[in-house]
Formats: sequence, C-alpha cells, structure tokens
Amino acid sequence: MNKAPSWLASGSGQEIPLVLLHGMGSTAAIWLPQLDYFGRERPTLAWTMPGFGSSPAIPELSWEGLANALADMFDAAGIARAHVLGHSIGGMIAQEFYHRHPQRVASLVLSATSAAFGSKDPAWTEDFLRQRTDELDRYDSFEQAAPHMLEKFMGPDTPATMRQLAVLAAQPIQKEAYVQVMRLLTTFDRKGDAASILVPTLLLAGELDTQAPPKGMKRLAEQIPNGRFAQLDGLSHMANIEAPTQFNAVVQAFISADSLHKTHRTTLETP
Repeated sequence: MNKAPSWLASGSGQEIPLVLLHGMGSTAAIWLPQLDYFGRERPTLAWTMPGFGSSPAIPELSWEGLANALADMFDAAGIARAHVLGHSIGGMIAQEFYHRHPQRVASLVLSATSAAFGSKDPAWTEDFLRQRTDELDRYDSFEQAAPHMLEKFMGPDTPATMRQLAVLAAQPIQKEAYVQVMRLLTTFDRKGDAASILVPTLLLAGELDTQAPPKGMKRLAEQIPNGRFAQLDGLSHMANIEAPTQFNAVVQAFISADSLHKTHRTTLETP
C-alpha cells in the first residue's frame, strides 16, 4: 500500500461520512466552506490529490492509481463507505473510484464534470495542452499563475473572500504536477459506463459553466439509473465557492433525503 494522500477533516458522529474531491487547480482548502457546513452533522473529509501540495505522488499517475489512492485514504481515515462529492476532475476520479470500489460509495455528487473529456482527435488534445502550458509558461510558479487562470472559472458575483480562497488553495501546486495531471485529464473516458452506476447520483451544473455545460450534465444524469440533475442558476464552474450557501443546501438535501437511503438499500439488496 502506498502512503495515503493528505486530507482536511471536520465533524464526527454516526452519519455516513462525506468525502470531497477538488478540481484541477485546487487542493483540499477549496472545500473549507463545505468542511465547516457539513462537519456540523457528519464526518467530512477533503483530500488533496496525489502529487499536489502535501500529498505524496503515486508511482505511476493513472486513473486506476488515483482511485486506489482514494481507497488508501479511506482506509487511513477509517472510512468504510461514504458519500463522494467530486468537482471537475474530482468528479472523474469519483466515477473511477465507484467503478473500482463500488461497495465504498453510498452516493455520488458529480459537480461540473463529465463522463469523458474533450475530443478523441489527437490534434485537438495537443492544441488544448499547448494552450494550457503556454498560459503557465508566462509565470515562474503556479502560485503566480493561479489568480489569472482561476478567474475565468468563477462567476462575476463570487465574493472577494472566496476568490482569495481559490488562490490560497492553488498555492501549494507545482507547475510540473499540474501539467502531468492535465495530460491525464485528456484521457478520461467512462462514457460507456454511466448505466452501471447504481447508487443515487446527483449531477450539479452551474447555469453559466462553459467547461461542463448543464446540457451535457443533464444528459449524463439521464443515463444513470438513479441519476438526478440540478442546475445552479447564475453560477459558473466553481459553484461551491461562488455561492457556498446555495451549493451546500442542494447537496445537503440530496445526501439527507429519505428517498436516497431507501434507493440505496434497494440497490444493495438486488441480486
């Protein structure tokens, strides 16, 4: 077993834990508003992706490796099963984790993400990577680049304190690690596996998000047997910090719903 990723945690009690997986340009700190809110009634953990910040890199960066690293974190934290909320690339890791460790997932919340990334055209992929690396090359560190790179992912009404949080959460990331994960991002493809997600799954989309548009997320929700779709009006790609109160309320209603627990029991009991 590899050394487990680092995480931030809050809360305790007997409720099913909530595990939070951040997006590309972030670390666990991006979830501070959620750690504070959900920690009031249940154990809540936010990981930092392997290779970012204080989380040790895994020997070989792959989707399987990331899913297994998350399982290592579950083990280290004493979590048997959890609600898993993944944002952007974190939503892809959440899907991968479910497909490899389904017994450890009580429900999924997939925020601003997709079941596959971009295009299968190698030329498109290389152009995408070139644009991102060219943007990074203008700065000496990811910390310097973060304020400019993150700005386009947040809606105009994002509070100044939350914009500062986004930059703070990005500071520990090294440019080289970011580029490596960006290359992995372009290979994600679980599009054909949506129908095999049997746990209750909430698809959350910001109305103004051009990275993971609501239309695509709604279509994905329709492919998942227990999928549900919710649009967050007026928000963009980083809804959890653009409007934490609104974001938290939608997630809380989902993971606390009686119907969710009944649906999950039925799923588990089906031969």
